[in-house]
Amino acid sequence: YGWACVGNGDVHKMVLSIGWNPFYKNIKKSAETHIIHAFKDDFYGEVLSIVIIGYIRSEKNFCSLEALISAIQEDIEEAKRQLDLPEHLKLKDDNFFRLPAGKTVKH
Repeated sequence: YGWACVGNGDVHKMVLSIGWNPFYKNIKKSAETHIIHAFKDDFYGEVLSIVIIGYIRSEKNFCSLEALISAIQEDIEEAKRQLDLPEHLKLKDDNFFRLPAGKTVKH
């Protein structure tokens, strides 16, 4: 879990899965970021900046899609609790997420 910023936008809480996603039997390792925010529009092609702060659990296979979704929802709730701690909350405002004045993200 950690913080994520799309382009020059606001910084939001996020959870991240790094691995093979055994439920879907992926053969390539991937990193999937789930930003805990409802965006109005798609942001394909934008730069995504993330700060990974903590670890919740290892990957595992699930007996059903519903079980996978339930585990992800539990992960999201745990991430929200952890990210509200003062030592994690302060990283939301880190300069890493801010471009110098006058600079924009190039695609």
